[in-house]
Amino acid sequence: MITGLNTYIKIGTIEMYRVPELKIISHRQYPLTRMEITLPDPGGTFFRTLRPGTPISVILGYRDQAQALWEGTLLKTSTGHNIDQIIVKAVGPEKPLSEIMIKQSFYRETPEAIVKYAINQAGLSPGRIDSPGVIFPRFVASNIPAWQVARLCEQTCKKAYDVDMRHWALWMGKDKKVNWGPFDEAADMPVIENNANLIRHSPGNNNSELSRIETFMLPHLMHSMKFWLKDIKRGIEADLRAIKVVHVLKDTRARTFISYGEAYGRY
Repeated sequence: MITGLNTYIKIGTIEMYRVPELKIISHRQYPLTRMEITLPDPGGTFFRTLRPGTPISVILGYRDQAQALWEGTLLKTSTGHNIDQIIVKAVGPEKPLSEIMIKQSFYRETPEAIVKYAINQAGLSPGRIDSPGVIFPRFVASNIPAWQVARLCEQTCKKAYDVDMRHWALWMGKDKKVNWGPFDEAADMPVIENNANLIRHSPGNNNSELSRIETFMLPHLMHSMKFWLKDIKRGIEADLRAIKVVHVLKDTRARTFISYGEAYGRY
């Protein structure tokens, strides 16, 4: 067990304080947070009883520090690394953004109003919704998921009005409200540096490839949050936005992998 790191996992009515492996994945350009939890299941009890839609909560944190809460619902189960394990795959509370289909036409409406409408239709609360500064003469959502409405608005802004939408994203913040814009998720900025918590830094080979950092687990960190990187070996000292964050917890290791870089290939 890792010294100083507290773990609590609840799947339906099942409670546990350690598992063979836990993975939490968040990505700025994907609408859903994902979790993968490997459970010991030699008798097949979990496999027979766990059902899609079962609520899941994960609490992670270091002793004497604030705990991070991750929540979601079970999506499916699959076989684990051996016959005595199963893998529980779950998605975050943003799930309605992919389930609720929007079929609506709009006349002389702003993209921010359209995105806010889609969020409300999904039964979620809009947070900060920025404006690209344009008005669509006509916009049609042809029975598409709520998250795709935002993506279509971004594409329309770029193609029809030449607005730079590379850094725009739709995501649910820590306050459970859905944001849309080119800004960051508000949070304290962790510092990652040599001789402290920087384990490995692998810069991208070119401008279109994300760079990757391995550090000790930062349980509160999610995509779109800022962090400060101080890599004296490479002469890098800057505040950066996390594009993708992967938390991995095993019996002997707790790591956070952060990908950062430019949003190339988008609009």
